[in-house]
Amino acid sequence: MVIPLRIPLLLLAALVAGCAARPELGRSSQLMLGGLEEADIHEEGVHQAIDYAISVYNQENNDIYYSRVRRVVRARKQVVTGTNYYLDLEIGRTSCSKSQSDLSECPFIEHPHEHKRTFCSFQVYIVPWLHTISMTQYSCHND
Repeated sequence: MVIPLRIPLLLLAALVAGCAARPELGRSSQLMLGGLEEADIHEEGVHQAIDYAISVYNQENNDIYYSRVRRVVRARKQVVTGTNYYLDLEIGRTSCSKSQSDLSECPFIEHPHEHKRTFCSFQVYIVPWLHTISMTQYSCHND
């Protein structure tokens, strides 16, 4: 018995229509090109963007003390020709001067009259295959 070609085509059309009506069925966990999505703060690109943002922040401010991240408030990313990282960070002033060599473990200043907390929003653009990273924009305010 020969099955007419139109029956399998009708079944295929019904399947496609069903998937179109329920887009979450065909959606993967991959980042959509051009879409802005939450980023995992443990991924390498986020760490690289944070390190770069803090480096630029410390180079451009006039404080004699080194600052580092107290906490990541929010991290988002957007895949373009590379990746834009949008970072909202709470930055704390440390007791280490910028002239010291090892700044990675500097303790935060906790004295109330010297305590300085800053909230910054950074946009960092990374193109891994070109080994480039740049600060697109940032703004900060003290708390």
